[in-house]
Amino acid sequence: HLADCRVLWWQKDLKDVHHWQTEIADPMYMARMTAEMNAYARESDVVVFQSLHTEIALSALYALKDAFPRIPIASESDDDITDTPNYNPAFMGYRPGGMFLGRQLAQFKHSDAMIVSTPYLREVYEDYNPHIYAIPNSIDNELWGSVKKKGKPGVRIGWAGGASHDDDLRILEPVIPEILSRHPEATFVFIHGIPQFLKNIERVECVRKFARIDKYPQHMADQGIDIGLAPLLDNKFNRAKSNLRWLEMAALGLPTVASRVGHFAQTINDGIDGLLCEGHDDFTRNISRLVTDRTLRKEIGNAAHRRALTDFNVDNVAEQYVRVLEEIVARGPIVSPPVQSLGYDDSVAALPLLEMPTVEQ
Repeated sequence: HLADCRVLWWQKDLKDVHHWQTEIADPMYMARMTAEMNAYARESDVVVFQSLHTEIALSALYALKDAFPRIPIASESDDDITDTPNYNPAFMGYRPGGMFLGRQLAQFKHSDAMIVSTPYLREVYEDYNPHIYAIPNSIDNELWGSVKKKGKPGVRIGWAGGASHDDDLRILEPVIPEILSRHPEATFVFIHGIPQFLKNIERVECVRKFARIDKYPQHMADQGIDIGLAPLLDNKFNRAKSNLRWLEMAALGLPTVASRVGHFAQTINDGIDGLLCEGHDDFTRNISRLVTDRTLRKEIGNAAHRRALTDFNVDNVAEQYVRVLEEIVARGPIVSPPVQSLGYDDSVAALPLLEMPTVEQ
């Protein structure tokens, strides 16, 4: 009851990222989609875009700025796209001169405000936009608090993530054999992906099943994890990462062993609601402590859960988000000529909308 929000073209079973950004280029869909964008924008006080990857999607943002010059447009970002490491699969698109990098930086420059997920990201993008707000990622306790946990034998040590973290997981390469040797009750569980160098090791499992976002909390709970892991190399890209791995484990009442990097270092109270590590030896020591001390696991997990519900609860964060949107609306759009007439170096013309109004809104 804080705001009336409309999300265009969202589907629960959507597998492709930003599916609309390609469909809007199809003549079969363009007229309908641009008409819907017009209709929704006309009834809105502010428009929020996530990251744009295609030229025509960027054109749509430009078109809305031209068509509705009194409605501010904000953009969200959850990554430092200015320094994607070369080991990341996204490097080719975000390397200097890469097609995604230029489009998204143009998006950020031409937005009336930006919303990011960490204070570090606010610093990263301050050269591209004068109005940047940090809103933390958060958990929906209605989803996470209603899961049914499934206990499994032994002590299960879990990590969840995509295919871009092989170099981060190298931190665990010498740790895992040591823990398995010391603790025959321990098992490592990798959810969604596992690097080649950790495959085919006894008591190292990989769960490849994916779950849509509203089913994801139960999917995580089904794995019977007792200890969470969040290893990160210390580099500029990772310093911008949010504390999401800790947050998901905290939502389940589980302790996390994390690298002392970026948002983890900023938000985790070491020894109270998580354990922070500098390198391999710290990970080995802290994981071993938690494997052998069930009481410590429970104490840190409970403290993390209380912290998540206090500082990262979506009910509270939503109020903060709406206040930011209200400030963006009150300030209004950046005063500038219509985007079509500026001749930006990205060479993307504004997409002609179906119903270009002659009067704002």
